[in-house]
Amino acid sequence: MDFKHIWHLTFKPASKLRNNQERRIQFLSSSILMAVFFYFLTYGFVGFLMRLNYFPFFITLYVPFVVGDYILTFHWRSLDKRYGMTPTRSPFSCSYQGYVVIFALLSPMFFFVMLALGFDTGNFWFGLGGAVSMVYPALGMFLRIGTFNDKSIRYYSKDFGYMPVSYWLISTFLGLYTVGAGFSDITLHFTKGAPSLEAAIFTIIIGLLVQTVYLFPDKLNKIVPIELRTKKGFEFMVILSVILFGISQWLIGIVTSLT
Repeated sequence: MDFKHIWHLTFKPASKLRNNQERRIQFLSSSILMAVFFYFLTYGFVGFLMRLNYFPFFITLYVPFVVGDYILTFHWRSLDKRYGMTPTRSPFSCSYQGYVVIFALLSPMFFFVMLALGFDTGNFWFGLGGAVSMVYPALGMFLRIGTFNDKSIRYYSKDFGYMPVSYWLISTFLGLYTVGAGFSDITLHFTKGAPSLEAAIFTIIIGLLVQTVYLFPDKLNKIVPIELRTKKGFEFMVILSVILFGISQWLIGIVTSLT
């Protein structure tokens, strides 16, 4: 088998792999390729730019990725049978619900890489908060996989549907700072006495609540006067995220000053 064929199999959609031999080749080649990619990513960004120990980041990125990739590659058929991984309306190589499954499989990677950041920066609680804020929407979408799937895409050219990647990014953006700050405030409370523990807990709760909004776009779609599954609807959700972020910080400021 020549290099060109191996390279082709490396990027071949899992739904089009014909047998276990092709799956083994893809898994091994992608594992090697991602090892190189994660090494240079962590060495360059974390080690060189951030001046942190890059190796824990490499391990926490690479090991969960390999485990998730193994499950996805060798159990594709069972996952496809249960969740419908093969696209029906999605323009991508995987269905929307397939990407939800992928996010769920990558959740350990999100979690442990943020913990590694917390340990290396000397702020474990912020790392834990960041880990929670990244994993929460991924697992939340998995629990609501009936919403974030190809059925949310209607047969109109301008329909986005409830695109999992977009909703995960927005939800994570909303929670990363707020939830991370709330967990970090717990450390400040016990080391410096301020802010209050009540304010820290409120910050975490308000952050998770704001994130939750983006786990129920189907419910929100029944309230707002715009179709959220379209491009304009997605733009509305982006604008709404800025508004929700501002409101959450305003409420946190009020509670912090009162306690």
